[in-house]
Amino acid sequence: MDHLNIITIDGPAGAGKSTVSKELAKRLGYTYLDTGAMYRAVAWAARHKGVDVRDQKSLSELCNDLKLGFNGDRILVNGQDVSSFIRTPEMDGLSSAVSRVAVVREYLTGMQRELGRGGQLVAEGRDMGTVVFPQAVKFFLTASAGERAKRRKMQMENQGEEVEYEEILAQIEARDLADSTRSIAPLQAAPDCIVIDSSDLTVEDVLEKIVTEM
Repeated sequence: MDHLNIITIDGPAGAGKSTVSKELAKRLGYTYLDTGAMYRAVAWAARHKGVDVRDQKSLSELCNDLKLGFNGDRILVNGQDVSSFIRTPEMDGLSSAVSRVAVVREYLTGMQRELGRGGQLVAEGRDMGTVVFPQAVKFFLTASAGERAKRRKMQMENQGEEVEYEEILAQIEARDLADSTRSIAPLQAAPDCIVIDSSDLTVEDVLEKIVTEM
């Protein structure tokens, strides 16, 4: 597999990975892979089936029976479009919990590598460059926790939700801690990645930096 055909964009919650990855994929004519949505979909399936996310055996059985798929930028669980159900604070917390479970990571890592087999992929997540596609062209997109909280607040308010900045900031800091300290595939910048701090950058600025570095 030609490593130039896979670009990974890792980083913490709210750094702008989704917006940048989607736009980059569109510009390059590549496929966009939202791996965060895959973990959220597993979390939704566990919640839907009443599976305890701390129960490895039950999660293993769940994954064995699970069929995840994409229809454009929509994600399907056993044929059901769950895209509108997985972007909630509850699913955010549950997806962080399932991402710490080895059987879930093995299941999704295998699926992600299979999706990347044909190349021409922009993969967004937290361990794309460190674990899933270590030979890819790797970027790590970050921003201050305060800036990420501001962006998330604005995003949620645009969707008609009333939220407190302090509450969102606390959620982001808790998620950062959980993701960076988990024993399996923790959130971290790969040694050979290019780090971009988007705190004071527009989406266009970030895209220009990525294209220049490629």
